[in-house]
Amino acid sequence: MIEFGLAKDLTRIVTVTDTRMERILRLATWPLSRIGEPKCVGKTEAVAGFLEISHASLLRIRSRGRLSGPVLWQPVLGPSA
Repeated sequence: MIEFGLAKDLTRIVTVTDTRMERILRLATWPLSRIGEPKCVGKTEAVAGFLEISHASLLRIRSRGRLSGPVLWQPVLGPSA
């Protein structure tokens, strides 16, 4: 999502996810900036928030995931990104 967002000149994306996924994002060094308090959706607790789209966030995710380059099948960014 970060690679695609950078290719489209986005600075952040908004998403709704459950609080378990929010924890995974935080552990992956891509924390969600909450818009509001969690709400019950069916049997899960969901939260809305923004995720940063930046070269810094891309580098953090790649470092945390031990990724050496783009992950998209057809890269939208150059190899130096």
